[in-house]
Amino acid sequence: MKNLRILAWDHRRATDPLRHAISAFQAQNNGVEIEIDIRPLSAFEHQGMAGAVRACDMIVYDHPFSGDVAERELFLPLDAHMPDLLAPEHGSLYIGPSLESYRHGGRIWGAPIDGATQHAILRADLLEKINAAVPKSWQDAESLGRTLRQRGMYLALPIETPHAMLTIGALMANMGRPWSADPHMPVVLDSDALRTAMAHVRQLLAYCPKDTLEWNSIDVHEAMVNRDDIAYCPCVYGYATYGEPDMRRPLSFADFAGPSAPFHAGSVLGGTAIGISRHTQHPELALSFARFMLQTHIQDGIIPENHGQPATMQAWNNPEHDARFNGFYSAVRASMQTAWIRPRLPRYPEFQRDAGQALARYFRDEASEKQTVDSLLALASQLNRHAFSSRSEEP
Repeated sequence: MKNLRILAWDHRRATDPLRHAISAFQAQNNGVEIEIDIRPLSAFEHQGMAGAVRACDMIVYDHPFSGDVAERELFLPLDAHMPDLLAPEHGSLYIGPSLESYRHGGRIWGAPIDGATQHAILRADLLEKINAAVPKSWQDAESLGRTLRQRGMYLALPIETPHAMLTIGALMANMGRPWSADPHMPVVLDSDALRTAMAHVRQLLAYCPKDTLEWNSIDVHEAMVNRDDIAYCPCVYGYATYGEPDMRRPLSFADFAGPSAPFHAGSVLGGTAIGISRHTQHPELALSFARFMLQTHIQDGIIPENHGQPATMQAWNNPEHDARFNGFYSAVRASMQTAWIRPRLPRYPEFQRDAGQALARYFRDEASEKQTVDSLLALASQLNRHAFSSRSEEP
């Protein structure tokens, strides 16, 4: 018996398709047992990889960790083993920049299995009730917020770390002032654009319930399907499964509504990939499973049939999946195609966590604007010193 362990995160979007894919893989590979370790969303967003690669053979992870992975060679470089699926010329197989986001140091460290970015989510029934149109811009969202409050309803925004920082990142990218135009280059925060983005978020928070200050992306979705007083969120990492018929009130979806309307681009790419630990005792078997997860019958079959969110263009273009998830794929495809890739510098995840905490304190009125901007600039400087100090010392 060959045993493998895979580390995943705790939501049916992640666990249900993975379990069904594992069952299908084991049916084709006698004597193989794959166990799933589950971690909460907060650990998925912040937990480092060094410990995980010693405990598990495979890790489902997000692309900003690729800098740490490459610096310490924690994973096997997958393009070397699957050039037919992961070489640079195959980027068009995947939705938006999903494949490119896992490239660092000239290698691909993860096989994309899930495609996601920030976009808008809404309760179509509540907007219809007040005869309101879906916002096309951040300014439209603010106007909708005023109308909703007059009717006893709300907007929502996720603020819990790191989501406030990621919303700021989306707004700054949409304004043409991303933290970095190249994910391998230093993080540079334009202080004027940063302050403008912070003001945009604060304006919308005036129309949100106080609970939103403690919510992450899953919390926002859960609140909107289970309550009847939250009608719209302009920027959140979307979950197609909340459009499925088994939800109490299925959600509808729309492109990211940024301040630079009608230009929708700038949302911050998310999604997941499978990385393979360089410490695995069964590298060929782990590589075989990663390849299996990219096959058509998994991406365009098992994943969407079990509440998942595939990464391949073929699956995203399937009208049956679009209908199953209440139009999710057609509604947010433009945001996916134009999403901004976060920096992938070593220790970037710690920067994102600490910056998110600083912004959450600001939006909870626990710190001033100046304190927050100064803190974010200092965190960016600290990140860049670590990432580029060794390069500057080279002759």
